[in-house]
Amino acid sequence: MTFLRDPKRLIATLVAGAAGLLVLIDFTGPLPVVSSLAQIILDWTALIAALALVIGLVNVTGNHIGRVVRRGADWGYSLVLLAAMAAVIVAGTLYPLQNPDGGLTVPSSLIEQPVRIVFSAVYTPLASSLLALLTFFSLSAALRAVRRRTTDAIVILVVALAVLVATSLPQLEFAPIIGDGLRWLSDYVVLAGARGLLIGAAIGALVAGVRVLLGFDQPYLDR
Repeated sequence: MTFLRDPKRLIATLVAGAAGLLVLIDFTGPLPVVSSLAQIILDWTALIAALALVIGLVNVTGNHIGRVVRRGADWGYSLVLLAAMAAVIVAGTLYPLQNPDGGLTVPSSLIEQPVRIVFSAVYTPLASSLLALLTFFSLSAALRAVRRRTTDAIVILVVALAVLVATSLPQLEFAPIIGDGLRWLSDYVVLAGARGLLIGAAIGALVAGVRVLLGFDQPYLDR
């Protein structure tokens, strides 16, 4: 607890711990005073996050504009990034929508139709391409597992192949014995593993949060 000897770190730790405890207590039950304070903290957090996003956007834009002007290394990628950024900003904030009453209005969020069109035309194909590349990585991992010839690797490979065959042949779900086995694996084995992962992640998040509240970890001070 060396931060107790540093007044600046001590004040930052106390402020972060008090704010975190107020928001945490607000989730436990309706307390008028705590709820109002927690809402003020959340509003401040949203405002600071928005300002940080704007500052980061201006910083990134300035850096890439300078690279394009100077014709620096890979300036073409910077130009593509700036063009994509401008397209998304215009589609999400400046592109007018047809109002049901006949007038034009500015999109109120990033889930309106113009941004959906941009994401459907650009982001969705890119995401599908990246996911398609996982096939080759999975095949490479399977080959390495076969070469190692360890029990764990063979078990993982056999389970992966069984799941792949079961999902690629939906007719197996209607088979008398195989279908029941697949449903049992999905309802018990797979669900138990998924719940175990979620519980482990929740415990890890709880421990990390408690350490931040108590001042053992101080990410707001880069420590």
